[in-house]
Amino acid sequence: MIDLQALVASARVTLFASGNQSGVAFDPARDMPSLAGKIILVTGGAGDLGKQVAIEFARHNPAHIYIADLPCADHGASVVSAIRDAAAPAPAPATDDDDKLSHVAISYLETDLASFESVRSAAARFCEGQDRLDIAVLNAGIMRVRPGTTAEGYEIAFGINYLGHALLMRLLMPTLLRTADLPGADVRVVAVSSEGHVMAPKEGILFESLKGPCEDIKYYQRYGQSKVAVIGLARELAKWHPQIKVVAVHPGRVITGMARGLQRESLLFRATAPISPLFCVSPAIGVRNHLWAATAPEVESGKYYEPVGVPDKETAIAKDPGLSARLWEWTEKELEGVV
Repeated sequence: MIDLQALVASARVTLFASGNQSGVAFDPARDMPSLAGKIILVTGGAGDLGKQVAIEFARHNPAHIYIADLPCADHGASVVSAIRDAAAPAPAPATDDDDKLSHVAISYLETDLASFESVRSAAARFCEGQDRLDIAVLNAGIMRVRPGTTAEGYEIAFGINYLGHALLMRLLMPTLLRTADLPGADVRVVAVSSEGHVMAPKEGILFESLKGPCEDIKYYQRYGQSKVAVIGLARELAKWHPQIKVVAVHPGRVITGMARGLQRESLLFRATAPISPLFCVSPAIGVRNHLWAATAPEVESGKYYEPVGVPDKETAIAKDPGLSARLWEWTEKELEGVV
């Protein structure tokens, strides 16, 4: 039986979504500044978008990049190697910049955002090795259809896309604030939301249903409310911590492994797959909004940006300061005793 509501919701985002060619003209190679001396953390860095973000960062000479992603058999060695290889310049006579790139440290930080214990462990390992953090890109996320729960019993999309990141930021905030006090610091947190937040329930977030698998809630609503929450997280972090710039971003319509996986679950995604290259872009283009938000001087803290650098296009409920304040209070209560 075809779910007409799901079809309409998917069509709204799939066919009529925000593009990637409008807004600010931003080319990472041309417009990103040097990242010399900066420490960077990217969650979901083993996936298509996260890996591309790390590659672009690596090309601009940071001191250290941490890739936070799921535990794996080789402890992330293949991911780190792939980022190094992709970031390396094309064969040419050696230059001083090539030498700097070869010395960019990249570490894999095993992190399962569906487990508070794993997030705490990852944050502790990061803080053992670093006393500063200049850029955090909260990129990891899921877009799954089947209901499920995190280790602590939260609805799986909300738990991974929002709550795991909220906990990680609580644990790393002292390091972020300490970095913000350093001379010349420009500390950024970029939280990856989605235009898919438009598919959230009309209330924005169903607080009474965040524990449990939520089988009675459509998958696109579960996903949508998690992305409304990410926008709220950015707004509240910006409000409570004005020393740092915190924004939420939508990457645009990007061809990623997540999108390909959704084709197996969505009739509309399968039907539009043959023409998706006409209205979707590669990860190399899709990360431009991430990178602009992480480095551009004109970024305003607390905003939600669509590609590239286009503000204030979120839904009315996602803009509601009352909703984000309630989310903050709910999060404080849920994480009490965890941090």
